[in-house]
Amino acid sequence: MRNRKAFLSMTGTLLMAGALLVPGALSAQRGLVEEANRLYAEGRFAEAHEMYLEALRENPGSPLIRFNEGNALYQNQEFERALEAYRDAIESGDTALAEGAWYNLGNSLFRRQQLDASLEAYKQALRINPGDLDAKHNLERVLEQIEEQENQQDQQDQNQDDQDQENQDQQQPPPEGDPEQDEQDQPPPENDEQEQEQPAQPPPGQMTPEEAERLLQAIQEDPDEVDRPPRADSLGRRPRKNWR
Repeated sequence: MRNRKAFLSMTGTLLMAGALLVPGALSAQRGLVEEANRLYAEGRFAEAHEMYLEALRENPGSPLIRFNEGNALYQNQEFERALEAYRDAIESGDTALAEGAWYNLGNSLFRRQQLDASLEAYKQALRINPGDLDAKHNLERVLEQIEEQENQQDQQDQNQDDQDQENQDQQQPPPEGDPEQDEQDQPPPENDEQEQEQPAQPPPGQMTPEEAERLLQAIQEDPDEVDRPPRADSLGRRPRKNWR
């Protein structure tokens, strides 16, 4: 059906959307399925599903009714239950249903965003019918979406790595030994030169080398300055004798 090209739309995407299968068994089943098909065509999917269930009670093992039930569940957006119905139809081994059941299974899986499983379902449909252009179209669309999600995930991972590296850089402790702080913490150097310049003090009663040097220079310049008699006012005086 050409309108299956509208990728996974709510109308016209199921293999038997316009021509639901009717089992050629008992007339009671036929009447129930025909009524369910009429309700389905009118868009009354919940009522159609109830009618398919009535038909299944008459013939629980019918893969045809199970397949049609899955279509009604899909249109009613009950995708999980539709998956079960299509799997039952596939597992029945009915080759007439297999390709359509795989295709519709792929649609249901896509609705649940199970893209890898949906891709495999379309592949199975194409193995049975390589000329199914709708299945090829849907498969290509799923591949595009998977690639888009992978690119988004790679970008998110890269952003997370960049953020983690930035946080790690901010949490790194400062390098040991701050040069400026170390320089401030160092004790002042010993002033060896100052200590060396300080002349050694001579023992009491002895001249320092500087004093000896100055005395020697004075003798060489004017020996009389050293060898003259002491001044009168520097001599001690004898006490006077008290005369009576």
